[in-house]
Amino acid sequence: MADKELTTLLSLINHRQDRLASACKEIADWIDRQGDVPVAGKIRDSLKAVEADEVLVKKTLTSLNVERPLPRFR
Repeated sequence: MADKELTTLLSLINHRQDRLASACKEIADWIDRQGDVPVAGKIRDSLKAVEADEVLVKKTLTSLNVERPLPRFR
């Protein structure tokens, strides 16, 4: 798979992961307002793993976006 295709795929996965995390946060907030703080806390704890991976994912995407010159052979 070419770098461009891989970058596109990873960007799409990252975007969808961000949207799912956002939706889960909204659900946790709603559950919290309903008074079930322990369940809301479990959702937020699960989201911490997603947030922890965000730095690595963005670093990987950035490294793939760099146009690498072809090696020069002499």
